This record gives sequence, C-alpha cells and structure tokens, in this order.
Amino acid sequence: MDVLYFWFGLSILAAVICLVSMQFLLARMGQFALDVPNHRSLHEKPVPRTGGWAIWFGVFSALLVSPLSLNVGVAVAFASLLAVSVTDDLRSLSARVRFAVQLIAVSSLVLSLWPGLAWWLVPVLVVSGVWVVNLYNFMDGMDGFSASMTIIGFGSLAIICAYREYWDLAGICTVVAAATLVFLYYNWPVARIFMGDAGSTTVGLAAFAVSIYGWSRGAFHPIIPLIVFSPFWLDATFTLLRRIFAGERWWEAHRQHVYQRMALKYGVKKALVGELSVMAGTASAATILVICDIV
Repeated sequence: MDVLYFWFGLSILAAVICLVSMQFLLARMGQFALDVPNHRSLHEKPVPRTGGWAIWFGVFSALLVSPLSLNVGVAVAFASLLAVSVTDDLRSLSARVRFAVQLIAVSSLVLSLWPGLAWWLVPVLVVSGVWVVNLYNFMDGMDGFSASMTIIGFGSLAIICAYREYWDLAGICTVVAAATLVFLYYNWPVARIFMGDAGSTTVGLAAFAVSIYGWSRGAFHPIIPLIVFSPFWLDATFTLLRRIFAGERWWEAHRQHVYQRMALKYGVKKALVGELSVMAGTASAATILVICDIV
C-alpha cells in the first residue's frame, strides 16, 4: 500500500503544479501563442495554445522526485519532440522538420524502452509511434476531446497495471491523468486554453511509450492499449485513408474527422458527450478483458 500512497501523492503534486502553471499562463500569458480561428476551426475566438506546457510541467516535476531512474533515450525523445512542438506553436515549422524530429524521437524511445528488440519489429514500431504522435495531434481539434481521451485512456491503463501489480507504470499513468484532469477544467467547452502541439504530440508519444513498455514487460497484451485508444486511432486512420483514396490533399488541415462532423451537426458539447460514452465503453471493455483474464 505504501507504493500506492506514494504515487497518489505524486499525482496530487502533478495536479497542483499544473494548476498553478495554468493560472499563470492564463493570467500573464493569455495573449501568447494564440490559435486564431479559421474556416476549418471549431472555435470562434482566439485561444492560447499553451496548455500542454502546464500539463508537462506538472508531469515532469512529479516524475523528477519519483524513484524512477533517468532513461537518457526516453529523455531525449520527449525533450526533442517537446522542443520542436513548442517552436511550432510559436511559429509554424515545415512538415519535413517536424517529421524528422518525430522519427528521431520515436526511434530513440523504442530502442531505449525495448533493448534487444527483434530488428524487423523496430521499423514497424517506429512507423506506428510516429503515426500515434500525429494522430493525437489530428484529433486535438475539439474542446475537451483530447484531454478526455488522455484521462480515460491513461486512467484505465493505470487500473490495469495496478491490478497486475506493475506499480511504477500505473503511477506514471496516474500522474499524466491527474495533470490532464486539471487542464480539462480549463479546456472544457467553451475552452479557455488549448493543448497546442506541445501537448498533443507529447501526450501521443506518452501513450505510445506506455503501450510498448507495458507490452514489453508483460503488463498487458498489445491489444489492450489498441482497444483503450481505439476512438482516436480508428477515427484518424480511416479518415486519412478515405482522404488518400479520394485523391485529396490529405496532409492539409480539414474538418472531416468523425468528431468534427459530429460537432458541426450537433454542437461541440453534444459531440463531446457522445465521444465520452465511446471512450468509457472501450476503456471499460479493455479493463474487463484483463480482470476476467481473457487477454
């Protein structure tokens, strides 16, 4: 129980630091790095896209005082991706630059978290990781959506890891979920702040990191995170394929994702409630599969 209380305390720390950071960003930097709405946006007024900074300040602060040893490869992966994403939030970078850094970050992550990995699986996981980073960014286009998926996704993985007694992995997931819960309060429709690329891409990397680490250590079957995060990757993947086969400029911003079409038809709040129901359903299904020892 001591380890449970310890990680609970770190989660509270992450949440408090995120809260203080969020208040500072809104009070002192409310006009900084604004996301100005355009014809593809679902919001109507400029909104700062610095929320991801507060999330990760809270998460990293908590993990720094945890007993976890520093993995240089993982640190390089998150630092490089965070740096290029923050820069992109401030001044738009080319897709080539972002993609190159993503490749480096994911490659570093995979090789660090899973040493001795079969050579043929490395490119498969690297491509998958880069896709997860980007799809999380693609799906971060509606108030409360990415934050809700993060809380439910990491929360359910925390429960699964705790059930299997992988306490450190459960603790990391809980810390991420706790900090994001604070952000969600400010990101709930109508949002006062957005994650920005610094938030969405690194949360995507974190989801991928937890998934392959848990898989490599036997905490859960690889199908479990696929089920948990299926509302995101199914929407993003099928939308991308549909645009490619239609001959559209698939790399450009658009409003053709399922969640976007729902928001345009029913409004953001109703669309979010509907998506929340799906997220809760997939996360519950994955948890039941583990508890019932089916997977």
